[in-house]
Amino acid sequence: MEQNWAPEVQEALLGRWEPVYRSQLQYLVTWSTRGRKPILRDRHSTTLLALIPAICEERDVQLLDVAVGVDHVHTLLSLRPSETVASVVREVKGRAGILMLERHPELRVWLGGNLVWDERYAVETVSASRSAHVQSRLRSLHPGRRLDAQDLEGLAAAS
Repeated sequence: MEQNWAPEVQEALLGRWEPVYRSQLQYLVTWSTRGRKPILRDRHSTTLLALIPAICEERDVQLLDVAVGVDHVHTLLSLRPSETVASVVREVKGRAGILMLERHPELRVWLGGNLVWDERYAVETVSASRSAHVQSRLRSLHPGRRLDAQDLEGLAAAS
């Protein structure tokens, strides 16, 4: 039995197939500076709050929230089931570390080398119902040193 489809439908069906995801997996990822040294000043947190959303947008990762402490960074990410946490964290940490060293060379001196981040990181799964609670916890832990979903939407609209 042969199907007679419209030409645009046939072309779409012959193109690259991509699955439709009904779920998004949310993770709270936390990593610290090397040796957990409290070196992230306001100028560093401002740079990170600009870099991390840009890196996530390039990588097509949905960033829900980001907060920066003096010695650590929290990111609340929403990933598709086909993405692995390890690959996303490696990309975000690696690119953010390289760009931080380019923009703030004093970090090399303070840390005594070329590595900004500790090699370890913590991952916590977050259900959709707990997402608001996690965001409020980040808001209370790091007031003024974070971007939430509304700020990130504003940045996306501006670019």
